[in-house]
Amino acid sequence: MLTTKTKLIIILVIATLLRFWNINSVPSLNPDEAALGYNAYSLIQTGRDEHGISWPLHFKSFSDYKPGGYVYLALPFIKVLGLTPLAVRLPNLVLSVLTVYILYKLVFLLFKSETLALYSSLVLALSPWHIHFSRGAWESATSVFFILLGIYFFYRFLDKPKSKYLFLFPLPFIASLYVYHSARLIAPLIVLTLFLLNLKKLLHCLSTPLIISIIMALLLSVPVVYSFLNSGGTTRFGGVGLFADTGPVSRSKELLHHHSQINYFQKIIHNQRTQYLLSFVQKYLSHFDLNFLFIDGDAVPRSASPEMGQMHLIELPLLLYGLYSFIHSKKIKLNLKIFFIAYLLISPLASSLTFQAPSALRALSMVVPLSFFTAYGLYQLTPYLSTYLLIFLYLIFSLYFLDAYFIHSPQRYSFAWNRGFKEIIPLIETEKHNYQNIYMTNKYDQPYILYLFYSLYPPAEIQSKINPTPPDHFGFSTVLQIDNIHFQIPEHIPSNSLVIDADNFEKSGQSFKIYSVK
Repeated sequence: MLTTKTKLIIILVIATLLRFWNINSVPSLNPDEAALGYNAYSLIQTGRDEHGISWPLHFKSFSDYKPGGYVYLALPFIKVLGLTPLAVRLPNLVLSVLTVYILYKLVFLLFKSETLALYSSLVLALSPWHIHFSRGAWESATSVFFILLGIYFFYRFLDKPKSKYLFLFPLPFIASLYVYHSARLIAPLIVLTLFLLNLKKLLHCLSTPLIISIIMALLLSVPVVYSFLNSGGTTRFGGVGLFADTGPVSRSKELLHHHSQINYFQKIIHNQRTQYLLSFVQKYLSHFDLNFLFIDGDAVPRSASPEMGQMHLIELPLLLYGLYSFIHSKKIKLNLKIFFIAYLLISPLASSLTFQAPSALRALSMVVPLSFFTAYGLYQLTPYLSTYLLIFLYLIFSLYFLDAYFIHSPQRYSFAWNRGFKEIIPLIETEKHNYQNIYMTNKYDQPYILYLFYSLYPPAEIQSKINPTPPDHFGFSTVLQIDNIHFQIPEHIPSNSLVIDADNFEKSGQSFKIYSVK
């Protein structure tokens, strides 16, 4: 008979293998990952980012002002391993596996059940949603770790008010603010929920050290708030926020135009603000759509696996039964019920404030409460169903996901996965001295940063010559030329040029179309 410790180790090994296998190649490096890695590389080499800014908290990057937390987490890995996809992805991989472990610790702490805690960690370990965003340098998965760790530390503090957790519990929440934009809404709301639900206990253990701990947390959050407001961080929300979508404005005008005479009541119900509110509600509820969760998944190919949702289909009955059983259980304290429901309801709020919803990336925090509720359903059903049957079904659906992710995604979503850059950049480096100009397609997002990454372009040189374009209507900039390499293809191509197009790549998913103009 296996011990609990052995079972947990097996689960963590499974979680690690699913997230680590072939991580250097699958998925192909995307521009955001390349930007995080190259800016860390630039800091190591020069103490400045690609734009020549010294040790920033927000990295200008594509004018999206990425939170700097992940860049600094990646620094030691890139320092030791060099600028490779593996080095950039390792921080998130390690913290994602630790998320599985912390979920076990939290559930056991709150419910005193080793079985429920093991089921919770196993469901998260096998979660397609979590695996997907654990395998790249996705700041969202890193922020999920820090938020969950903060929750665990908070409940440890409540359990032992005079322990080290008195000062530890705010730190992971603060760390999440430095890592990911969405966490800046989610983390404070979760902290507020924890405080309100446990107000009586907090007042009972109110002391000078607790007040000092809270003041320290507030002071530590000041730099990231200041940097966000003063270094262009708000530009990010302007580019992807709810108000970047002009649809509600058009609907408001159309609805008002349908009336021959417009009165005060019609102005209220067809107001632009009303339409934006309705848009927010629709986007928020879309995260709970069963098609999104179990059938279709995210509409953004980079965030999805073909022919499946964010969760295994077998988990639908487990989730529904788990939710029902959890809410109606007489053994579980009311404040714990409220917290886990609130955790789920808070998680998609930030995603709902953007024009791209439902978003598996921005709403990734949902995966923790959903995994717990699914595990609770599994926990309640195992006395009545064969454990071997459930394991077999999970194995079948897990194999289905692995087939979709490793075999079909790279081919069906080859364009979205930026396949081919790792192979084409060495060719460009070899040929750039043989041609007067090299023209590369701009059909991909930010091809220049992938060139900088794979060519190991000297950061000191790019800082002096980088010339970003003005931000587009989404607030993003790019770089159109580095040396004699142009990241766009003109209508008329001059002689002595090498052209790297994506027409063939889009159709076949195999290679770029390369030709020279003499």
